[in-house]
Amino acid sequence: MKNIILVTALAISVAFSATAMTAEIDTDGDGMASLVELQVSYPELTEVVFQEIDTDGDGLVNDEEMAIAVELGNLAGPEIDS
Repeated sequence: MKNIILVTALAISVAFSATAMTAEIDTDGDGMASLVELQVSYPELTEVVFQEIDTDGDGLVNDEEMAIAVELGNLAGPEIDS
């Protein structure tokens, strides 16, 4: 039972942090980030790198793709105000 609680807490934490990343970038509120939206925060982002990040090829980056891109170093993580 303890392991289930820990795994659930970790999953919620990862989901929350991934959502927070795209919330800062997602200017139209659709829960996804387009190339144009990402280029506001990441002006050096090229279409080629965007296509690598957009693993499902739908032309938008979702929370999971964003988290993976940050983890792999394709995008910098969000800056957190202290």
